[in-house]
Amino acid sequence: MKLFSEEQVKQVLNMKMVISAIKEAYIECQQGKLYAGKRIFMPIRGEENVGQWLVANCTDKPFFGSKFSSVFPKNIKKGLPSTLSKISLYSAETGDLLAIIDANYLTAIKTGGSAAVATDLMARKDASKLAVIGTGLQAYSQVLAIQEVRSISKLYVYDLDAERINNFCKMIEPVRNRSYEIIAAPSADSCVADADIVCTCTTSSKPVFQGEMLQEGTHVNAIGSFTSFMQEIDEETVIRSAKIITEHVEGVWEAAGDIIIPFQKGMITKDKVTGTVGEVLTGKISRRESNQEITLYESVGSGVLDIALSIEVYNKLSKEKKEER
Repeated sequence: MKLFSEEQVKQVLNMKMVISAIKEAYIECQQGKLYAGKRIFMPIRGEENVGQWLVANCTDKPFFGSKFSSVFPKNIKKGLPSTLSKISLYSAETGDLLAIIDANYLTAIKTGGSAAVATDLMARKDASKLAVIGTGLQAYSQVLAIQEVRSISKLYVYDLDAERINNFCKMIEPVRNRSYEIIAAPSADSCVADADIVCTCTTSSKPVFQGEMLQEGTHVNAIGSFTSFMQEIDEETVIRSAKIITEHVEGVWEAAGDIIIPFQKGMITKDKVTGTVGEVLTGKISRRESNQEITLYESVGSGVLDIALSIEVYNKLSKEKKEER
């Protein structure tokens, strides 16, 4: 059994490769070569702290696996990430545990890469103004990913903590792939008001901006909510969205408070969720149909994508170790 650290994972995964691998995983999922099992999540000593388990299996590769992730919002005050993740990768031939992979970075780059695929499919082709709410690793990954699929001209950043905003802006400057303007927004509403693409990357349990502030034609990536009681975006955003796509539709109804809460209030029906990223990629459902549509990618996590990337890590690092011998 191998142990792979965050630093080793970072050496293997880069954004361009991840975006390509995620597209392939979505297509393989549509073909039945990769599939996800039921997720498990549970509050840990109350609703604020949450543990979640995602599982996935391959039919054409000798692997299956699981990811455990926890969200403890107060970790930030302790100098720890609010989200912690590890992946266990198993042999589909023997059931033996092959590797445990530190997966904070893998989770962030996977989520960013998946949002980039969704953005490339659904955002306007001329979309160039990006707004990010939240300043953690997930937010950082969103910026790195989306700048790969759209020519960013402005980046708006907001967080409840002004110092974190400033630190985040400084952190983005050296990794920009072009010289776009980085703007510290004074509020969440002002952050999204001028944006073509909005990414929410927080652990908030209540909406972080008012949906009425969105311009027509905006694409939203809602990243933070992954339990039935978390609501990072408001009902207005959901109602205004002409198309809502996600990793797995069943996952939305298990864990996406953003969608479950307005459904329980009778504000939407289940057909409000259009389908999956994979269905858009393979042409089963349509992309954006006008420059006026608001579109929404509701991310709730995907064991399929986690395991697809963990296989890449395992194969690459195992090969390197053999070559060292």
